[in-house]
Amino acid sequence: MLDLGGKRVRNIDTPHIPHGWDAHVIFEETTGTLFSGDLFTRFGEDAPTTTNDIVEAALEAEQFGGPTALTPSTAPMIRQLAQLDVNTIALMHGPSFQGDCSKALLELGDGYDRMLHAVA
Repeated sequence: MLDLGGKRVRNIDTPHIPHGWDAHVIFEETTGTLFSGDLFTRFGEDAPTTTNDIVEAALEAEQFGGPTALTPSTAPMIRQLAQLDVNTIALMHGPSFQGDCSKALLELGDGYDRMLHAVA
């Protein structure tokens, strides 16, 4: 955890989730903001913030080249992120999501689990 003078930032390594071995997310503890990197990637225009479903769009984006490394550790790692006290998910490719963030992370993990087992 890094104290930035009123903001506390925690780096969370997520190897190969969603892409390379050096993947990680950043959690800002005072606001409960998860900077999710390429998790929840989506395409198209959207408002800066949303309360709309972000899971379905992210799983649909997987059809464009399959960018996420689907391994047995993908879904469990995403489910671990759901245990954080997340109020906002700041998407790299999309709007910031304000809603039930734990539910969104759990559903994303479930979706990746389904994809992994469908190819197995």
